[in-house]
Amino acid sequence: MMTLPHSQAHTPVNISEADINSLLIEFGELAKSDNGRNQRLLQLIRKVLFAVANASSQEEEENVSFRFAAMASLKARSHRRPATITDLRSYINRILQHAEWADTNIRLIRRKDCRQLLQNHFSTSGHIYAKAKAILHSIFSYALRNEWCERNPVFGLDNIHVHEECIEILNGKQIAALLRAMENKELHCMQAPVRLMLWCGIRPGEVQRLRWRDIDFRENEVYVDAHNSKTGGARAIPLRGGALCIKLFRQSDDKLIAPRNWSRVWATLRRRAGLRHWQKDALRHTFASYHLKRFHNLNLLQEEMGHRDSTLLRTRYLNLRNLTSQAAYKFFCCDKLPAYAAKED
Repeated sequence: MMTLPHSQAHTPVNISEADINSLLIEFGELAKSDNGRNQRLLQLIRKVLFAVANASSQEEEENVSFRFAAMASLKARSHRRPATITDLRSYINRILQHAEWADTNIRLIRRKDCRQLLQNHFSTSGHIYAKAKAILHSIFSYALRNEWCERNPVFGLDNIHVHEECIEILNGKQIAALLRAMENKELHCMQAPVRLMLWCGIRPGEVQRLRWRDIDFRENEVYVDAHNSKTGGARAIPLRGGALCIKLFRQSDDKLIAPRNWSRVWATLRRRAGLRHWQKDALRHTFASYHLKRFHNLNLLQEEMGHRDSTLLRTRYLNLRNLTSQAAYKFFCCDKLPAYAAKED
């Protein structure tokens, strides 16, 4: 077997289909001369030429590492909000910490590699696992669109079963305590944002971006535009129950609804209300659970929550245990709730 010199063995070979056809015509003339030996030689040359062309094509395609694809995918989403970009970068950096992933040709990564990565480094909770899987899927989808790989190995990969923390929602007494705490002069600035989170299901990050012009008091709706929404989709949510009172706290249209020192004031409010154990997104869980119990319409709830589908609602947002129809009716039909559910457990 003939071996190329070291310097030649690593030199890219560029040969086009037209070159191959031209050479085949020339060798075809040679093959006409006579015997089977020339025919066999022609077949061998044809195989070699196509192999060289295919190797040259693959050499150009297989130069993209996972690191390059991941950072290119992140750059393609640079229009997203800074908090979203920070979250994406955090997950991507955790993956890139592993050299066997960072520097590997993305075309060579298989489903078993993705499964192993997710199980070994992102299985502390079902939410973290699912989010890492979604980000990994998006990177491979971006690479696929750019023809850097032939398939998305994350597609069809099952989620792991993780025991999730029980969803907690606020009961009547806890809601009343929250409202009473906001009567304090220092915490009065939280009246509107808390009512929007509790009775409209708006996310804390979204409510911090809203301004008073985003509320239509004639239609009694609050508008979460695409640039304010976490998921990038606009939605309109009716003002119901305690959210109807926010017109009493209305300020100039350009003014932010939430205070700028949000983290400190929000923590103080929960502490003053006696809600020391606070589950993340507790107000959205409360809104979702009371909403479904009152209106029995999952599609409507999904639309008002700003979810792309109902999967997350079904698995991680609802707690209807011990929630009565009377409590759900009272939650949405009482507008001021000065002494909300004082006798309710």
